[in-house]
Amino acid sequence: MKPNERVRAVYHRQPTDQVPLILDLSHWYKKNRHVPFNLAGFTQVEAGLVALHKEIGAVSYCEMGGYYTLQSEDPTVSLTTSTAEGVFTSRIVTPLGSLHEERVFNPDTYSYGIRKYLLESPDEFAIVEYLMERLTCRPKWDYYRAWQQSLGDLAYQYAQLPYSGSGYLMARYMGVEAAVYAVLDEPEKVRRLVNAVNGCNLRILDAIMDGPFETLIISDNYDSNVQTKEFFDAYVRDYYTEVARRLHAHGKTLAVHVDGESRGVLRWLAECGVDCADAVTPKPMFSATPAEMRAAAGPDLILSGGIPATIFGPLASDQEFIDCVRRWLDTRLASPRLIMAAGDQVPTDASYHRIALLPELVEKYGKY
Repeated sequence: MKPNERVRAVYHRQPTDQVPLILDLSHWYKKNRHVPFNLAGFTQVEAGLVALHKEIGAVSYCEMGGYYTLQSEDPTVSLTTSTAEGVFTSRIVTPLGSLHEERVFNPDTYSYGIRKYLLESPDEFAIVEYLMERLTCRPKWDYYRAWQQSLGDLAYQYAQLPYSGSGYLMARYMGVEAAVYAVLDEPEKVRRLVNAVNGCNLRILDAIMDGPFETLIISDNYDSNVQTKEFFDAYVRDYYTEVARRLHAHGKTLAVHVDGESRGVLRWLAECGVDCADAVTPKPMFSATPAEMRAAAGPDLILSGGIPATIFGPLASDQEFIDCVRRWLDTRLASPRLIMAAGDQVPTDASYHRIALLPELVEKYGKY
């Protein structure tokens, strides 16, 4: 089977010869191939990243840039980003006021840390709500097809929605502490903000639904250490369920990017009709073993991930890396709803040797 055919088979509950291998190599590529890193993302096919995926033989599925643009026809409203002197700034302007976020580039980690959150108080929520009510979506499927053509049999691109209202609040634009206080002190304001963002996202989903993508991802970076079941039930469950329902009605599938403590989350996602839990990371970074994750998720939720950053990088030996991969692949015997991937992005300190070893390990230990 071709590499992307294996991914497609897992999503559609069809037999496959071995566990598919997908990797997000974008961050490793930028750091180790000395490519300037701009949070605005790629705007054209990155030939070096395509070549790296072909060297490794791993399917590329995310971090290739956006397949649509968002804009407002209201001249009093704008959403802009800019990068200058290592600072990435996002700015919202509306008649109700303006907001901005600042993220500063760190050359050691090759990442942008948040220096100033977009939102500092629930009193500012109305500005975001005003923007969300006025955003419209314009698909860029020519860009999607350009990546698909360049990657060939290694292409299985996920379309992506912006953060959900709850993810926007907690993981991205306010931070955990301020978001928790907002939930406790101003629950109605929080609910209005969440509903406004989610409503905008559902309009985006409808605008892109007929596009060529097969799977859509929500990158909320969920972590049950801070996003409890009560939080999930109040602000997340109905939205994920509705996105899954709309996608399934059009023969498409849904992945949710976890990238945190998955204790409890896997079962909740399965209950919403989510097809795949992406970026799931077992011990030693988080609490569960691969076998425990499968038991918690049930047999139907696709688990995509398996290699913690601490194991991918120099903190672990080659044998520990191999053992980690084998433990993940062993769960295929309990359910074929499995994808081999990094717990999140392949970390920048991972050796090329370990990345290149993965196809061999999957072929050796991941056959059906």
